[in-house]
Amino acid sequence: MNKISRIILVVSISCLAIVATAKENVPGSTAVKSQASRQAMKFGSDCDPATQSADLDVNNVRTKILNGGDMWWDLSSARYEVPKISDLNSVRKHSLFAGAIWIGGEDVGGNLRLAAMTYRQRGSDFWPGPLDPATSNTSNAQCEQWDRIWKVDGSKIIAHSEDAQANGNVVIVDQQISDWPGKRTPFDVAYAPFKDLNGNGLYEPEAGEYPVLQDECKGVKLDNLADDQPDQMLWWIYNDKGNIHSESQGDPIGVEMQTTAFAFATNDEINDMTFYTTRITNRGFSELKNTYFGQWVDADLGNYADDYVGCDVGLSLGFCYNGDDNDEGVLGYGLNPPSVGVDFFEGPTVDTVIGGIPQKVELGMSKFVYFNNNSNQINGNPQIATDFYNYLQGKWRTGADIEFGGDGITGTDGTPANYMFPFDTD
Repeated sequence: MNKISRIILVVSISCLAIVATAKENVPGSTAVKSQASRQAMKFGSDCDPATQSADLDVNNVRTKILNGGDMWWDLSSARYEVPKISDLNSVRKHSLFAGAIWIGGEDVGGNLRLAAMTYRQRGSDFWPGPLDPATSNTSNAQCEQWDRIWKVDGSKIIAHSEDAQANGNVVIVDQQISDWPGKRTPFDVAYAPFKDLNGNGLYEPEAGEYPVLQDECKGVKLDNLADDQPDQMLWWIYNDKGNIHSESQGDPIGVEMQTTAFAFATNDEINDMTFYTTRITNRGFSELKNTYFGQWVDADLGNYADDYVGCDVGLSLGFCYNGDDNDEGVLGYGLNPPSVGVDFFEGPTVDTVIGGIPQKVELGMSKFVYFNNNSNQINGNPQIATDFYNYLQGKWRTGADIEFGGDGITGTDGTPANYMFPFDTD
């Protein structure tokens, strides 16, 4: 076990990886800017940073989602509230502070290309909207048009579908359904998934069509309204070409990210969970090698000062727990505090051959890494693109292997380790 400021879960397919953290970077470790300057920050003459947010709040969790590649915070405070409360006079407890996807790889010339986010203290690596497939570019006007998060409740989808089944069409379409950014013209290349009842490829809500959750890994749509329809969905799209990568200092990849956040209101443990699926498309003109992607997670469990982390390798699960049985302070969970986990519920797949038969193999967590909220040159906050990339590879900032045992810097026998604090699951 180890008391930490940040952790990283990594998936690699010669193209993937993940991360986790806790609290804004300490002054001196990165260029800290005021809240107003972070929100107004603009580099060059292209896209402005994303400005929109929405709450995913249908079950026992209320969390804020941002559309600039980060989530679970409001640009200053933790916003992953569980259990969700409605009493305005009660103190809200939060278990996560922030999170974002990191992705990095090498082009055919061996040049590193990388996009990542932490706290927008130096700026952004992601901007709203899609990329033009022909040019891999965007514009300020395009980013502004897509600077939004779309939200839809499952109850409205069900009512909409039942109305269409009873009447053959829908005269009055709820605004959540009508606003859903489905494919409206044959020329649309960016759009949210929807149930295409007549098979013409266009979103026609007045004909009874409705938003659905698309399982990006298997390429199928979970559109059984009785069993699979989430009780709430958020959808947004963003890219890493809108402007300079001021957060990671990395060269852009040309990736387009389409994310759906969703949740179910149930009577079991799922009521305390939120889910996310992201479709990552490389619209750049360079094939990436040695590529990794990761989910950076700042796991502040109530009072963040006494948090510890570990992982379960078989479950592809990284978790955060309290150092003792009392999470002190007004923001703490008190006696018998809970734990919180981040799981690769269904990871990416890679093509391989097993027994002479081509197959797709699902990848789980391939690394689990922490880094501290300080300026330590080995395991402190990442400053430049190679720091982020080394963490994504399951290495220290210097590129040195993490070692088994101890704090991972000086291990027990010098054996390289893929997972920090796996207990007996490795």
